[in-house]
Parts: sequence; C-alpha cells; structure tokens
Amino acid sequence: MAVKPVHLLAFAPHPHDADGTIGGTVARLVKEGKDVVFVIVTNGDKGAIDPAVKPEALAKKREKEQLKSAEILGVREVVFMKVPDLCTEDTPAFRKDLLRMILTYRPEIIATRDPHNSPYVSNRDHRIVGRCVLDTVWPYALSPNWFPDLQNEGLVVHKTKEVLLWTPQDPNYRCDITGTIDLKLKAVACHKTQIPVWEHEKQVILDKAKREAEGTEFEYAEAFVRVKIPQQL
Repeated sequence: MAVKPVHLLAFAPHPHDADGTIGGTVARLVKEGKDVVFVIVTNGDKGAIDPAVKPEALAKKREKEQLKSAEILGVREVVFMKVPDLCTEDTPAFRKDLLRMILTYRPEIIATRDPHNSPYVSNRDHRIVGRCVLDTVWPYALSPNWFPDLQNEGLVVHKTKEVLLWTPQDPNYRCDITGTIDLKLKAVACHKTQIPVWEHEKQVILDKAKREAEGTEFEYAEAFVRVKIPQQL
C-alpha cells in the first residue's frame, strides 16, 4: 500500500458524523493548504426509521451524500470501511485496519468521536470507534511488533502529534470556524437522508457553533478535547 501523508485524518463512525462536528475546522485547514482525509467506518445502513427504506439502498445513498459533502469541504479522499451500522467491534482485526490507515496516511493530527461523552446511553459505534482509534494511535502505531506483517506492505511506525475528540463534555480547545461556517452548512445539508427539516437543523448547527465560541473572540467555533500523544512507548 502506498504511503500518502496528510495533515489530518478523521475517523467517523458513520457518514455525516465528521461533517457536522469538525466540518468547519476541516474547511479551514483545507483553505490553509493542508490535506485532509476522512475514514468512514460504518455504512450507516440502519440510519432510517421508515421500514420502506431498505438498508442496502440507504447505504448507497449515504455514501453518495458523504462524497458530495466531503467535496464541498475540500477533503482529499474518503475511505469507506463499510462495516454494517451498529456492528463495530473492538477486535484485533478492527484495530489492525485502523492502524493500517494511520500508517498509510501518517497524519500530524487525528480526529474522532470522544468515546467518553454520554457514558451510559450512547451509540455503540461512537464509543468503540473513538476508543479503538485512541488505542491505535498509542501505543500500537509506535511499535512494529503488534502487527509485524504490516511492514510487508511498506508500512512503518508513525508518531501522531495530537488527537482532536469531537462532541466532548469538557473541551479544552476551540477552533475558529467563523470564516468556514457557510461551507460546513452546505456540507451537512448534503446528508438529506438524515435531515428531515433542514431549516431546523441549520439553526441547531448555528446555535451550537455560537455556544462553542463563548468565552473566545470568535463568532462561531468547534470545540474539542485536544490530546497530546506521547512520542515514545
């Protein structure tokens, strides 16, 4: 597998998750000339309440929506892992797949869902993806000994500098998205299968971005837990 270094690699549990949480930050990084790649773990095939909507058809629609949304944000590439919705499991095979992505794209920054938000009632894909990404960033990515066969693919150890966890309970970092809020809105609007009433959703996004900017000089922001990753085992 060819190595394709990027600035930011985002692991989203479902289509739509990254756009609505880190979309403004991604658009800002792209405007600054930095490369971003999305990895979408599940296909979102269960994300509908209408029994007439079949899972296979929904997965195809959601993939198209995600590609269109990512294009608006300027994302360089979207990788679909195509795990069935709510079927993510913390297994060595899954962690190896995540590690392969990290060693291939060699990001300075990784972004994913905060696995600790809503500790009792939350989507299991959110919890498992967030936790497994953190486990993979450190210590897995720092040693060739966990999955040594990846070296046969030309993939060697990598030190990611930091992780941004979206939807945190106690953020310690806010990114100014005042200049990219419009791109975020356009991107999220692509996910029509997930948004029954756009004007309501738009207002929810704007209100949240204003709240997350409170205490800063920004008009709109996205809030994260920013985790500095140890650079040695």
